Amino acid sequence: MLPQQNRSNRPLRHANMKISFQIHNDLAEIVTLPDQLMVLGQQWSLSKKTIAEITLVLDELISNTILHGDCDQKQPIDITLMKTGQTLTIQIIDAGVPFDPTLCTIPDTSLPLEQRKCGGLGILLVRQFCEYWHYTRLDDKNILTLQKKL
Repeated sequence: MLPQQNRSNRPLRHANMKISFQIHNDLAEIVTLPDQLMVLGQQWSLSKKTIAEITLVLDELISNTILHGDCDQKQPIDITLMKTGQTLTIQIIDAGVPFDPTLCTIPDTSLPLEQRKCGGLGILLVRQFCEYWHYTRLDDKNILTLQKKL
């Protein structure tokens, strides 16, 4: 079957694009994310700003999973990215301890540094870069789904 054609006789691009990959709960594996996302950004025609934001979001969430997931054994972290029209959906699945980042309190950035509690700024950035996020715990796994408008 031939790809669907538009009026200029060029093949239409598929509206849905999806990629899934897996890393382990090892901080050394996070360094592979920027290169993977740069290639993905080129394939999906994402702006450099969008790639930088996605990289920061994944780095923050996966780092938290690794550092606070309480796993002594090597465990996989499944990452799926899907572009549908002008929406990018990101899903992260891990078997760490139950943790719902959507319930984290937002730090008061108006306070002087010496009066602020430690932590929370990474989650604040994730909230700024993603318009939607949802957490669920299913089959002893954390499932975090985020969406970003492109």
